[in-house]
Amino acid sequence: MLTQGKDDNETGRKKDKQDTVNTTAREYIHGDSMTICTLASSSSGNCTIVSHGNTHLLVDDGISMRRVKEGLRRFGLSPDSLTAILITHEHTDHISGVGMLIKYFKTPVFTSCGAGDGICSVIPEAGPYVNCFETGAAFELGDITVRSFRTPHDATESVGFKLMAGGKALVYATDLGHVTDEVIQAALGSDIALIEANHDHEMLRNGPYPDFLKKRIRSKLGHLENCDCGAFATRLAQSGTRYLQLSHLSRENNTPSLARRTVAGSLEEAGISNGKDVELDVAPPFTPGRTYVL
Repeated sequence: MLTQGKDDNETGRKKDKQDTVNTTAREYIHGDSMTICTLASSSSGNCTIVSHGNTHLLVDDGISMRRVKEGLRRFGLSPDSLTAILITHEHTDHISGVGMLIKYFKTPVFTSCGAGDGICSVIPEAGPYVNCFETGAAFELGDITVRSFRTPHDATESVGFKLMAGGKALVYATDLGHVTDEVIQAALGSDIALIEANHDHEMLRNGPYPDFLKKRIRSKLGHLENCDCGAFATRLAQSGTRYLQLSHLSRENNTPSLARRTVAGSLEEAGISNGKDVELDVAPPFTPGRTYVL
């Protein structure tokens, strides 16, 4: 179920403009394949581009419009090319760039009803462009089918996404205080999963954060620790997931090498070989990551 926030005439004008840009962009995004690339992934800002055919989505937009433009340019795209922005929840590191894309490009935003209220309270001008969906219901955005699922995080109706197109499926599951059965069931069988490996338990315990913040991060509504991410990654690999990208790493409480080593160790304990059975990668915090073409 969707609650639309734009009038049909404006949507039509935007689509006409998109079609011109996207005809050229298809050469860069590998036609009918699903193309996925994180533009940023950290507690400072998150943004991922997912494309299939003429459909180009941002999953979260917590970075500047300049950085979004630079990331899109890698694929021959511009903000005019965007079909929509999908938002997981209303925390600043996931929505800080939304206002500028709405202001200059009137990009539609799709999110849960709870997160939509939160976005509009922070960015009042976003109201006419926010489209609310019922969590758990599937809907179409161009060539991509979107299904959301609840995620345990200290935000209003926080969600993750399963995006499906061309027989392939991406799961985007970050900002998890813990891995619930609902998250597992949504993620099982995906071809690629972007999953949170936010912190190392010992680094967080001995790190500079005040106690109240450490307690929040460790809580069931906080962020996912490396070992728990490893257990989640193992379940996914056992279900057939081929590509695993560790995301939303804390700069103060984790390192890419530690996150990779911990998760790879969990996989190996289950008899899953990194590089043979799965490909494990870490999304960089401030620059575009690996481009996946499925």
